Order: sequence, then C-alpha cells, then structure tokens
Amino acid sequence: MRELLYEAAKHYRRGKTLAERGDARAAGVAFEEALRELQAVRPQRMRDVLLAQVYLSRHQLAPDDADAAADLRMGYAYARTTGEPNVRALAERLWRAAVAEGRHLAPARPKDAARRDRPGQQRGDGRGDGRGGGRGRAGGRRGGAGGRAPQADAGEPGLD
Repeated sequence: MRELLYEAAKHYRRGKTLAERGDARAAGVAFEEALRELQAVRPQRMRDVLLAQVYLSRHQLAPDDADAAADLRMGYAYARTTGEPNVRALAERLWRAAVAEGRHLAPARPKDAARRDRPGQQRGDGRGDGRGGGRGRAGGRRGGAGGRAPQADAGEPGLD
C-alpha cells in the first residue's frame, strides 16, 4: 500500500509541475493517474491528504470547467476531514472564492436526466409508487409493505 501512496504522490508532483508550465492536458492526466492509485489504497490520513490536494489541484487547473465544482467539493471535504492545516487553508480559500463567484454548485441537470421513480420501486417515504411491481400487502409472502428500504437522496452535500 505504501508503494501506491508514493506512486500517487509522484503523479501529483508531476501534475503540479506540468500545471505550472502551462500544460493543462498533461497535468490533468497526471492527476487522474494519482486518483487511480489513491483509490486503491485503504483509507488513512496520508491518502486523504493526497486526495484533497489532487482534487483541489484539478479544480485550480480549470475552475470554470463543468467538473470543477465537483472537484472542489471533493477536495474541500477531504481537506476538512484530514485537519492538515496547509491543505485546509487552501481548501477554505478556494471554497470562499468559488462561493463568491457562484462556482461552488454543480450545474443543473436537464429535466429529462432527473431521477424519476420507476414502476414498482420504493419512494423515499417507504411506500411503493402505487403502480405495482413491488410486494404489497396482498401480494407479498409476509403480508407487510415489503420491498427494499428507502434509499437516501444523493443530492448535494451540505459542506457549509
């Protein structure tokens, strides 16, 4: 696992160097390689510090890109959990700047791409959608409401 952390740190440093030289495409590739290595490592403080740095660097690379808001939120979340003072200060500075400019929110999804209840699936309140397909009181073996437990909504994280 330690080797993966070292490889990820190497990719991160290479990405930072490339970004400073102005090669955004190659820097983005290096950051992607770092993320791939880090996702294979079991959660630990050093991994989370590197994840925060990589996500924040990707955000800085292209702050107006469609994925930049997601990179900022991920980097900000990892920075807050690690407690590393330098990384947290960078995350706070970037977060405040993005909030001031309105760039901290994910772009709105088109209406047809929005999540819809499908027939037979549970709604958030634990009841079926009324269109059949699930085990209701009469159709289930146990005679109860049956079906899967309600799923949490995967909306925006509440960072601040």
